Amino acid sequence: MRVMLVGGAVVGVVILALNALFTTVGLQFGWWSAPVFAPLFLWLLVSAASNRVLRPVELDGLRWRQRLYGAGMLAATLWVTWPLWAGPVARAWKAAHGGFGGVDRTVPRYPLDAVLGASPVAMGLLAFLLLALGMVLAPRIRAGVPKHTPPPGGPEPLRAPLLAQRRPDPHPRWPPDDPRWP
Repeated sequence: MRVMLVGGAVVGVVILALNALFTTVGLQFGWWSAPVFAPLFLWLLVSAASNRVLRPVELDGLRWRQRLYGAGMLAATLWVTWPLWAGPVARAWKAAHGGFGGVDRTVPRYPLDAVLGASPVAMGLLAFLLLALGMVLAPRIRAGVPKHTPPPGGPEPLRAPLLAQRRPDPHPRWPPDDPRWP
């Protein structure tokens, strides 16, 4: 129950923050835009479950300045392409939305078929841009540093006998002049 309450609270805060952000920059935002954010939320969930950021190696090697430039370019591209998708989808939503009207309907109807069919190519592009933006903005985790370092003064590491210098064997099994040896 606590997990559901915390998860619902986080989703509510994210939706309010996205609504405020989209209103600030002058873009349309509504319940019809939920399918675009599904890949981003799925990636965040899988990254949190695996306790590391899943992304291509090329993006993991970027420095903070390169990340900032990349995030700026992706955000500008998202800002330009969002209205190309939001206009047709909002019109399809309004045309297919059943709402609360009628006696037999007690819940609102989400016309997913109208949302997905309005502009699928633009929706795929926007979902990719959001996922790429999330991958670029996620902080880099240093793979060389262990998560839990042992305290100083711990036990000495074991020495591997294979790494030591080899000494010649004083008693070889077969001398080179043995007739059995080829």
